[in-house]
Amino acid sequence: MPYFRNLTFTRKAPDGSNVESANYGGDRGPGRSPTRQMSKRLLLVNHNEPTRGLDLKAQEAALRLGPDIVVATPGRLLDHLHNAPSFTLATIEVLVLDEADRMLEQAFEEQMKEIIRLCASKRQTLLFSATMTDQIEHLADMSLKKPVKIFINENTETALRLRQEFIRIRGNREEDREPIVAGLVTRTFQEQTMIFVKTKRYCQRLQIVLGLLGVKVGQMHSSLTQSQRIDALAKFKRRELDVLVSTDLAARGLDIEGVQTVINMNMPNNIKQYIHRVGRTARAGKAGRSISLVGEEDRKLFKEILAHNQDKLLKQRVVAPEVIAAYKGRVDDLEESVAKIEEDERTERSIRIAEADLKRTEERVEHGKSDRDGRNWIKQPTDAEKLRKKEDKRKLKELEAKKKKTEKTGEEKQADRAQAFQARMAKRQRKGKRMRALADNDNQGKQGKLNKTKGGKVKKSSFTTELAGISKRGVKAARAGPEDAGFRTAKRQHMKGGKQKRS
Repeated sequence: MPYFRNLTFTRKAPDGSNVESANYGGDRGPGRSPTRQMSKRLLLVNHNEPTRGLDLKAQEAALRLGPDIVVATPGRLLDHLHNAPSFTLATIEVLVLDEADRMLEQAFEEQMKEIIRLCASKRQTLLFSATMTDQIEHLADMSLKKPVKIFINENTETALRLRQEFIRIRGNREEDREPIVAGLVTRTFQEQTMIFVKTKRYCQRLQIVLGLLGVKVGQMHSSLTQSQRIDALAKFKRRELDVLVSTDLAARGLDIEGVQTVINMNMPNNIKQYIHRVGRTARAGKAGRSISLVGEEDRKLFKEILAHNQDKLLKQRVVAPEVIAAYKGRVDDLEESVAKIEEDERTERSIRIAEADLKRTEERVEHGKSDRDGRNWIKQPTDAEKLRKKEDKRKLKELEAKKKKTEKTGEEKQADRAQAFQARMAKRQRKGKRMRALADNDNQGKQGKLNKTKGGKVKKSSFTTELAGISKRGVKAARAGPEDAGFRTAKRQHMKGGKQKRS
């Protein structure tokens, strides 16, 4: 970036004057990334990398030397800001936030507010993200003044030279995912391949299965230590490993040169995460391939992918049933070995945790406290504070909506009224007419005269009111019966016949 280039020529002393790069040391700009791997990947001259999981004391010593650039995760940076007496961000010139959308997705909002509060008020802030979301807008409103947006391409656009292939998994064939991936890796895609899975348990198992099948494979997930993740990533970059199995931990922010194929053993939760995954290949104008296994529950996501790639060629890959059956048999034969290796790894992890606890206990016994005892941490908001904050946001949105409404011109207000009227008319037309017991022309003629009031207005007739009415007129009408001439003639004849019988 031009920012990093400028650091090699000039820098500012505390009095504001420009001095030579070799004559002054001071923080010029911290870069922040949400995960440790993304922080570790930036290797710059004369900078420190305070990444969680590494030694605190060594980082504090490096910060005291006045680095030009600090690359850190939010949690570790706040740790040093609150606990390292000589480290401050009051004089920084540039604040860089990489993968800014993930800063808020991973509940970093409170930490980012605290970091922005501790930064210099006069600074340049740069937000980088492959996808522009509402969280980005919120973060920009919180940290920027008069922001300028620069779009390289659309939010949901994949690389031009990326070949996207999909394998359909039937609802009753979910167990075929592992044999299919094993067949693809061992038969076709044997070099520089990344495989993404849903959980770390799948990641551990698939790494063991592929290793037993003769593939040089590594894994990356949250249960590994920081040094183990860095080691696996470095080996994959040096091509000592042919395949890297990972959760979404490596789905973004890692620029690994030469990745040829990305396999999604399980589809992600949304299209943006899919774009981040397949973005590990076909970078910088190079060609690449992605293969995704799509199950019945992934239909909605698959339709979104199709809608956003209408101008690109998407292919369906078919794996022969006999190939799936052959690899399924090979995987079943390895079950006993897989179970034994998983048990060994669980034991090794328990030993590692016990050794870490023992080391902390020894530090407390020897020095009275460990490295992390007595350090200040950012206070997490309570449930009541979260509710109050949510209510404040709602009120703020209402005020903004009212403000926008008052700022509208006369033509815009008239257009809004016309649109609202059209909406009401459309609603009335969709609404069915009320059923009536009498025909529309019943108010004309003799009955119409009876229903008129003294003022000349016609009363609204009601079938139930007339049927259950107990007024004098209603009782007389019920006793007299219908008013048609045939009924009255029959009634008179009936009455005459009754009198003759009595006589």
